[in-house]
Amino acid sequence: MLESPDMKVTPRVRGILGFGLVAASLLLLGFVSKSMLAVTLVIVLVVFVHELGHFMAARITGMKATEFFLGFGPRLFSFRRGETEFGVKPILAGAYVKLVGMTNLDEVDAEDEARTYRQQSYPKRLLVASAGSLMHFLMAFIGLLTLFAFLGDPVVEEGSWEVASVLEQENLAEQSAAARAGIQRGDRILFVEGQSTAAWEDLVEIIRNRPNETVQLEVMRGDSELSLMATLGVGPDGYGLLGVRGQQATELVKYGPLEAVSQSGAEFATMVGQSIRGIWTIVANLGDVADRIISPPNDPSANDNLETRPVSLVGAVQIGASERLSGSERMQLFVAFNVFIGVFNLLPFLPLDGGHIAIATYERVREGRTGRRHIIDTTRLLPVTYAVVAFLAFFGLGAIYLDIANPLGF
Repeated sequence: MLESPDMKVTPRVRGILGFGLVAASLLLLGFVSKSMLAVTLVIVLVVFVHELGHFMAARITGMKATEFFLGFGPRLFSFRRGETEFGVKPILAGAYVKLVGMTNLDEVDAEDEARTYRQQSYPKRLLVASAGSLMHFLMAFIGLLTLFAFLGDPVVEEGSWEVASVLEQENLAEQSAAARAGIQRGDRILFVEGQSTAAWEDLVEIIRNRPNETVQLEVMRGDSELSLMATLGVGPDGYGLLGVRGQQATELVKYGPLEAVSQSGAEFATMVGQSIRGIWTIVANLGDVADRIISPPNDPSANDNLETRPVSLVGAVQIGASERLSGSERMQLFVAFNVFIGVFNLLPFLPLDGGHIAIATYERVREGRTGRRHIIDTTRLLPVTYAVVAFLAFFGLGAIYLDIANPLGF
């Protein structure tokens, strides 16, 4: 079929169409859930900052970066600044920076050889390879400072409880009594008809014995005490229903600048240790992980043990968008996500950043005091690299399936 010149899609038109496709997808996600859109954009930002770390380190050390793209797949649009092409691709699940001469397998023009990654000193290669994880750690530390100094650290109050969530409906036709009364997440129900509900069991017992009755609730919301009227519903067993779930009450504790820095450092170290133990737990229980990944939809056992339950970006969005999370809890999730990704990327296997760090370290050890540059033959590592890629693909795609088929109940 012949094509007239007027029918050709120019790069500019393709870029406009591509940008429109990405924007439309994000708008559709925002229409479904604004919270999910916000969490998705945060994850995209985290991915971008990771690669920005590599790019900035490469520029500082004099290495040549030819591409910096957000996303994977076909190029939607791009522009060139100096020697680097910047652009966006449609699958916003990652990003990459292309440095010339990463391994001995890369063909490089003679004039660029001095600026290749493989020809740089060990400290420079170490900085560039670890820059992505360092950016994750920086974001995590800033998140912890924000948590401790401004949002407040949620500290559990022993012996107290609060409303964890309000059931919107008792059945398909009616709102729950709590929803009609205006009870909100975080409220503390102190009294029902003058009877103390200091313990969750007290509330359950009082409500069960008053089906269809209109009761007066004394509620503490922040620093204000409210009096609300609620007409209780009736459950299938004939007992009264209010329509709330309870959880241990938490108090938001804020710190001064110096104490916030100290708390952030201590919590960061703790979370790094937790991430290392979490990775080891998954590795030590691969059989259990595999069973979960191939579990059928709506399998009640798929989410039994969260220590060996992998979570994909889909699951991270589901958790982060949950209405049950407070601002402080979302910040804790943001910090934990960055710490885990930062630690995971340092595992000493290609194609992870830690693989490049391990190679650079091995090469430096082989060089010893001779001063002669040693460059490893990467072809010897290809079988292991392919195995790691296959495992990560199985693990990643399996986690996505698991988060769709058996989502976490957040």
